[in-house]
Amino acid sequence: MTTAAPAVTSSIDVESPQWLVIPDVADVTPEWRAEVLRLFEAIVHVDREAEGEQRIFDDGREVDPQTALDTLLEFRASLDGGDRLVAGLGVPNRWPLPVVVSVGIADGDDAHDGHGAHGTRALLELAGADGGLPVEQPAVDELPEHVGGEGPVVTRYDLDDDGAIWATVCAVRREGGGDGPAVDTRVLWRTRDLDVVPVFGPEVVDLLAAIRNEVAA
Repeated sequence: MTTAAPAVTSSIDVESPQWLVIPDVADVTPEWRAEVLRLFEAIVHVDREAEGEQRIFDDGREVDPQTALDTLLEFRASLDGGDRLVAGLGVPNRWPLPVVVSVGIADGDDAHDGHGAHGTRALLELAGADGGLPVEQPAVDELPEHVGGEGPVVTRYDLDDDGAIWATVCAVRREGGGDGPAVDTRVLWRTRDLDVVPVFGPEVVDLLAAIRNEVAA
């Protein structure tokens, strides 16, 4: 008798205007587009009127709402079927910042060895701690307690083929295990805008706290 693999259902509980969940392109309606464009235009106005400490970046750059929306939808269309896309809208004049969310059942023995060396190595690999062309040793930290679960936070800077430096912030949370399946949730953000990393990196990690998973046998 074949036992069906457990299935994971996930929800992302975020609020606008800090975050925006980008739906599958097939589910995008004209009404949704119009609503998002109005939101983007409102954020542009707020950014333009910001003063003092609210002007985190003051180099004259301004977001074009239509271009921003088109870019997000193109990104969403390029993702694998199980991945989700959430855009951070809270960094003035640098939004939208796309974060890829991936959820799945932990593989094999890893699910039952989350506290051991093998499980730790598997989580580090999932968080992208190895490989690439890092310009310095990747920084590895533990998840903050409020996120729930356990796992690493990896921040790294790599050279691409053109010599440009890319920053990557990736956090992985493992929940469950023991008598039931363990679930891994990963959030991943990449950027060439290095000044944004200390501002948005912690928000990427905090996004994990808004992701809820349920496992059905």
